[in-house]
Amino acid sequence: MKIFNYILIISALISCTNPPVPKPKGYFRIEIPERTYDEIDVGCGLAIEKPQYSILEKVESEQSGDACWFNMNYPLFNARLHCTSLEMNGDLVDLMNDAQDMVFSHEKKANGISRYRILNEEKNLFGVMYHIGGPVATPIQFFVTDSTDHFLRGSLYFNHTPNADSTAPVVSALLGDVERLMKSATWE
Repeated sequence: MKIFNYILIISALISCTNPPVPKPKGYFRIEIPERTYDEIDVGCGLAIEKPQYSILEKVESEQSGDACWFNMNYPLFNARLHCTSLEMNGDLVDLMNDAQDMVFSHEKKANGISRYRILNEEKNLFGVMYHIGGPVATPIQFFVTDSTDHFLRGSLYFNHTPNADSTAPVVSALLGDVERLMKSATWE
């Protein structure tokens, strides 16, 4: 009987702990580096200011035709800003409508779409930057033009499934970088 009492007491002591509870999935803290910019020549008659923590990638493709394709790679954020620079042939309205159609194609998944007009009167640049909230593939899209000869369009993509809560600090920082890129665009 003594052994049974000992086993009963030990069992009671062991079983008096809290049951295990699974912890929610966590995310790594994202450090936003200091913002310093370099002016670079993209190589197709376009110069821009880019953050030092990004890498310019020229995209060579037979499909590009007369367009100049390049990416701004953000390895720290696992993201890329895909950009296309075009010479306009009197088709400014069509290019602007195409850019807007691409933005609003995300309307079903978006929590909201904010529009920011970008203007650099000194360089005669006009554009619109869109911030698309929610679990969308491209949370930032933009276009900028000199309204006569050149048009630049871009979309930000993450290289992983978008989670608007975890990417919010990155998107917020990149909104400023995209605005800087838009205002600094200079064509030859």
